[in-house]
Amino acid sequence: MLVSQRLTGSHWVSGAIPEPRNARITSVNLHSTLHWDPPRFPKENITYTVQYKSTYMLQDSYESLCAGLRLPRCELSSLSAYGDYELRLRAEAGPERSGWLGLRFRPMENTTIGPPEVRLRSEAGALHADFWGPLAERSQGRWPLKQYYGSWKYRILYWRRGSSDTQLASASQVWALGTLGFTPKLSENG
Repeated sequence: MLVSQRLTGSHWVSGAIPEPRNARITSVNLHSTLHWDPPRFPKENITYTVQYKSTYMLQDSYESLCAGLRLPRCELSSLSAYGDYELRLRAEAGPERSGWLGLRFRPMENTTIGPPEVRLRSEAGALHADFWGPLAERSQGRWPLKQYYGSWKYRILYWRRGSSDTQLASASQVWALGTLGFTPKLSENG
């Protein structure tokens, strides 16, 4: 989870409305959302604006990502998964504006990798396991995370139910199975 910082500089802070609080990004399998707590402010009809700029591009201006929001969240999944972004957020009530609250966002590094899908079947005393995913749900569709990260491996862990031992099993025993998908390059687990 990413935490916010206040952007300073005389041209960024108007101060008429307090800034939104506790800004954070949740990202699972590259499905990313910016959330925040509303400012402590007695006025109704507060809306929010979220802007971004890429740190890869030599630009000073921000582009609008979400504007006129009534709920304290903004979908970020339309941004390229390979990007590195400066996000900024402010509250608005009519002509009054808060100062900007800033966050840095790197989708590939900041996402949590979820578990893969697993299908198990038993045939003639042998356990067969099929794995796929996890899938990134992006505005362009659903894609295996392997397509974003390149290398991808699965680790299968199994143990006797109620035990932490990883001893060999016999077909008559009840076993628990856990799977883990990971990217060797980043040592990210799912």
